[in-house]
Amino acid sequence: MGFIQTEWLVYFYEADNHPYSDWLRFLKKGYKHCGALSYYHAKDTWVHLEFTHAGIKLSYLDKKEVEDTFHYLSNFKMLRCPVRDQWHLLRIKDLTCVSFIMRLIGFYKWYIFTPYQLYCALIKAGYKSFYNQDAKTKEKILAGDH
Repeated sequence: MGFIQTEWLVYFYEADNHPYSDWLRFLKKGYKHCGALSYYHAKDTWVHLEFTHAGIKLSYLDKKEVEDTFHYLSNFKMLRCPVRDQWHLLRIKDLTCVSFIMRLIGFYKWYIFTPYQLYCALIKAGYKSFYNQDAKTKEKILAGDH
């Protein structure tokens, strides 16, 4: 059927030009949305997945789009998230960008509702920043050599 992603780069950000609803003002600045990127080695391309109010968005990024995306996201948080096989009988939350990312990477905590809560929980669980690795490893990941 295809390639199963084993790791996603999960990013957290806030778009300057996006009109967020008034009821979202409680969200922490810089943590109003989350999405995921992963390199698909067999096709030599980057996959971008996110859940928006318009639905699930899947895109394949060319080299220029990847560079632009990483440049833009360098001002925000991004974590390396290996996919876990965490099974749950009952999940009680609606589908939001946060619950979508948790399902994507196999990480689930019933009490997480906001992107910032997810970020903090991932850090507490030992997930590492994409930006805090040595330059050679990051260069390999961006070039798709992993």
